[in-house]
Amino acid sequence: MEDHIKTKSRVLHLALLINMLSIGTLMMVMPLGADFVQYLNMKPEHIGYISGGATFASALIGFFLAPYLDRYDRKSALILFLLIRSVVIIICGFSTTQNELLFWFVLAGCFAGPISGLTMASVIDITEVKERGKAIAFVASGFSLAAIIIVPVSLELSAHFSWQVTFFLFGSIGVGFSLLSYFYFPSMVGHKVMGDKVVGDKQQPSSVGMTAMITSPVFISALSIVGISMFGHFLLVPNLSTFFQFNLHFPREQISVLYLLGGVASILSMRLCGQMLDKGWITQTVLVTSILVAVVTFIGFLWQGNWPLYVVFTLFMASSSARSASVSAITSRVPLPHQRAAFMSYQGTLSNVAAGLASAVSSLYLLSDPAGRLIGIETLAMVTIGCALIVPFMVNILMNLLARRQQTALQL
Repeated sequence: MEDHIKTKSRVLHLALLINMLSIGTLMMVMPLGADFVQYLNMKPEHIGYISGGATFASALIGFFLAPYLDRYDRKSALILFLLIRSVVIIICGFSTTQNELLFWFVLAGCFAGPISGLTMASVIDITEVKERGKAIAFVASGFSLAAIIIVPVSLELSAHFSWQVTFFLFGSIGVGFSLLSYFYFPSMVGHKVMGDKVVGDKQQPSSVGMTAMITSPVFISALSIVGISMFGHFLLVPNLSTFFQFNLHFPREQISVLYLLGGVASILSMRLCGQMLDKGWITQTVLVTSILVAVVTFIGFLWQGNWPLYVVFTLFMASSSARSASVSAITSRVPLPHQRAAFMSYQGTLSNVAAGLASAVSSLYLLSDPAGRLIGIETLAMVTIGCALIVPFMVNILMNLLARRQQTALQL
């Protein structure tokens, strides 16, 4: 029992660090957008192409690799993808033009999907259902830690040294995490013995089970929730720093403080939501967080009243992160043990497609005036609000489908 507790603790903490770094290296290019505009002659409305291209690449590779991820030891596969991605991130720092940066960063994004799928599958493997909400919220707080640590550090490094230094540093940290995973991450092969489903006296190949999974109403419902949630979120996220600086005239030197406060609030909100989910308050948690996302988006981007940006952004980050962690905890109930890495990879694929599509749509739709102000952000905010309000209804449908599947399984 004590060994299991130690193993679970190592998996959760390494998963948190890896998740933080993976998200952070993607997230940091957004607030660094203004620096790319200055040093690489990039247009402000084209910032979304960097993150959008990387997320599309992650989605594409994740989709094709998903059926194979559960065939291997999660540890070995995770180390391989993490090491390759980290080296490519370092290479990004040698870019001298926007096209070079785009190419290498998109290539790095190709490995983000499998990393996410393997990491979350490992977390699900090592935790019981009654503890899963809290565990997933803990690992999902890597998003907030990325906002607290990686984004501010990248902004300060870029301001005092150069934007290239950020890629050198965090790429090297990724290599370090690969070594930590080699020494401290346990070998995970238990899921492989469940790769073939026994039906009577015949064996059904895992590929058949995979087809049944991706065509099931539960799978489609879960991924639809993830896609709608991510699409609405990433219509705004890639443009936040540019919007704050050029539209709201927020000081560049205070952007890091803004992300720091938002990250701290996100960690607290996700911890609270994890506890609520483990108590069974599932639909209520998603409903409350989704309404908060809609209200804060209205205040920050449509009304633009007298609320300080520190308050608006902090609430936006907290509510969005809590809603995302809640959705992840719910969808983790969908796959069977031998389908978890594949499911999480498919989920990551759809997340990245939705995020990449939203980033591309925002870049194509938004315009900038001679002063760099973004024109059209209000329309994107309205779509974000609509997506946020749809999610609770879809979660209710998913919960009913899961309950029906469980009843059917008990009858067999």
